[in-house]
Amino acid sequence: MNRRIILHVGSPKCGSTFLQRVMHQNADTLLAHGIRYPAPPEAHPGNAGDLKTIDRDRYEAMFADDVHTVVLSHEDLYSKARTADALVGLAQPEGTEIQVVAFLRPFSDFLFGDYSQLMKQNFDRYLQARRPYDGMTFRDLIDRRVDKLDPARFLSNWQARVKTPPVHVAGHRDIRPVMEGLLGADMDLDWTVERHTTNPSLRMEDCDRIAEAMRRPDVSDETIKQMFIAAFHRTGRPDSGRNGARRRVIEGLFEDQNAAIEARFGYDNRLPPDKL
Repeated sequence: MNRRIILHVGSPKCGSTFLQRVMHQNADTLLAHGIRYPAPPEAHPGNAGDLKTIDRDRYEAMFADDVHTVVLSHEDLYSKARTADALVGLAQPEGTEIQVVAFLRPFSDFLFGDYSQLMKQNFDRYLQARRPYDGMTFRDLIDRRVDKLDPARFLSNWQARVKTPPVHVAGHRDIRPVMEGLLGADMDLDWTVERHTTNPSLRMEDCDRIAEAMRRPDVSDETIKQMFIAAFHRTGRPDSGRNGARRRVIEGLFEDQNAAIEARFGYDNRLPPDKL
């Protein structure tokens, strides 16, 4: 059987942790069917963060034991198609197919997740300086992303690297059917992953409250720390911060991006009208 690599490249905040945990917890079942999900490092369930350093020995080891398909995944690859140059150089001369897969979500959902991730990653620094989001408003963050976030170009760069087959672009809610279609649906994989292990986003309203508290000198550091801890226990509740006004602004600013994604990759990433 011809060798094949399924290379999942993101996008960030689009179910990557869920996919990676499913692949890792089913590694033995996959291997029994000739599919390997190489073991990830302890700090991250993705296994392709160091893809640019792959060499011949590591490449051949992935296909040892009669493995015909290798699954690689890391969301940080999304805008970094050049990191695959070494892999492409090893795979393509021998006819190994590289199927690039990317999962997206509407831009408003992505930016809500981005807002949360910035708070989670930088909370201590924001608190120490009492300057949440480095002084930027949510609208400032949106405008910065409009200038820098270019998925149509990112995915086109991946297509240019691998040539064929076409990059497979789908919605983050379709991770399971897409991966089952690529791997085979007859393996009875365990797709159960506890929600708290998938890096769920904090609610916008909690991030807004924490940011406002940081700006107020009368609110103690300890109070803000408790607000932050409590926010992790409310991720599944309704979120007034994800409102229609914010969604309409974001989706409007990314209309051209959505049009380019659909034209180049056949995927409609627009937010359904009933959600606006």
